Amino acid sequence: MIESRVDGRRRVSQRLLPFREAFWGTFIASGGYGWEEGDTAVGEGYADLVAYGRPFLVNLYLPRRFELGAPLNECDATTFYSAGAATDPAVGYTCYPFFD
Repeated sequence: MIESRVDGRRRVSQRLLPFREAFWGTFIASGGYGWEEGDTAVGEGYADLVAYGRPFLVNLYLPRRFELGAPLNECDATTFYSAGAATDPAVGYTCYPFFD
């Protein structure tokens, strides 16, 4: 289930809880979770798994970054889906800093 995070908050809401309780299978939550929020969501039984979309696109080795508490690259939506290619074909998913 995707939970909208349009207000930019970084907390686990309980809006999907009724769906979680009604669904008998593996419940995957998605929608703007950071490491702490994802850990809380799983730890408190709000979800079985948490999906990370955009953070994976811009952070190579995201699980390792979470494990080490390493800084994350910020998403730049202008580089998504080759939008930046209109002005510079070298701009896109490959231009984010690597993790050492």
